[in-house]
Amino acid sequence: MKDGGAIAMNQTLECYIEQDCEISLLALNTSRHWVDESTLPIFYNKLKRFETVFVKTNVNPLSAFFNLFTDKSYNVERFVNKQVEQKFIELLQSENYDIIQFESIYTSPYLKTARKYSKAKCVCRVHNIEHVIWQRLSENETSIFKKGYLKLLTTRLRNYELDILKQFDLLLPISKRENEIFIQQNINHCHYLPFGVKKSDVNFPNIQTEMNSCYHIGSMDWMPNIEGVQWFLDEVWPEIYKQFPQITFYLAGKNMPLSLVSKESEHVKIIGEVEDFVSFSLEKNIMIVPLLSGAGVRIKVLEAMSIGKTILTTSIGAEGIGALSMKQIIICNTIEEFLNSFKFCIENPEESKAIGMAAKLFVEEHFQREKIYSELVVKLKALTQEL
Repeated sequence: MKDGGAIAMNQTLECYIEQDCEISLLALNTSRHWVDESTLPIFYNKLKRFETVFVKTNVNPLSAFFNLFTDKSYNVERFVNKQVEQKFIELLQSENYDIIQFESIYTSPYLKTARKYSKAKCVCRVHNIEHVIWQRLSENETSIFKKGYLKLLTTRLRNYELDILKQFDLLLPISKRENEIFIQQNINHCHYLPFGVKKSDVNFPNIQTEMNSCYHIGSMDWMPNIEGVQWFLDEVWPEIYKQFPQITFYLAGKNMPLSLVSKESEHVKIIGEVEDFVSFSLEKNIMIVPLLSGAGVRIKVLEAMSIGKTILTTSIGAEGIGALSMKQIIICNTIEEFLNSFKFCIENPEESKAIGMAAKLFVEEHFQREKIYSELVVKLKALTQEL
């Protein structure tokens, strides 16, 4: 439950409960993001109904091959499951719901079922514009054959995504950029729903920051993270290490691929999954988010900003947040820009720290959790009154 998507979904559930909404949840417990139900947050006990179905979403080479001879998106087809549909029908027949919220387009194959068995308004939370992620991955791919396959996946996913999103009563994009793209596609039924943060004074007197350090943390089974970190270690880190041999880079995250584990050295530490994001981050100095592809908003960036971390990231890593470079975040897109920005932070520690503290104030002002969800509930109540 530590990757960005799961964190955002959990926040939505918790905030709906805080707003006195009555919630039933049907969750696809997938093979890639399988969760032990006994470890779920305590607020799950307040759900009216909670059902889970295990769904095997691993890429199957044979299924992927036969999919080539269809016009369907293989990305989406992996989430289609008869048991999920049956459980969904049981829920819809047991109660009259006002709102049915779908989390991402990967649950959208069940929209037809919702329309058939319920009169509820159907809402989709858009964590990313998925085809943009795959488009960027295909653009960065150097293998001709893999590039061609990624382009095919992108085209099919784009066609499906833009069509299905038009069929919902309301979209809840996680960033303003997604909102703008939808408007360009004549999809106007949107309500901006960013990830929210709680205003808090971060004060951990017993945690000492290792000043000669930088770090990256994220789900390391997500292709954009793997791609970005690989580029950073291959192209950027050697240049940083030449000038600052005292610096150590820490790489944390679940499901670390062997290609990155093999990069471990005296000054590159592969940590794997960590229990406490906040403590781990406060122990380190500069956060590195070298994304070359991806879409939506990086939840880990917002979380790090909320505790006053100084962040070096690409334009894609900062996308959808609205922070200004050298004001609340530091944006760098090339090897030289990363090197110069890193040098600035090491040689100007007080100015670097000030950018981190400005980031904290920025997210507290623009991503205030209680305000975000109170406005959402008002919007949803109004939606239920529409004919």
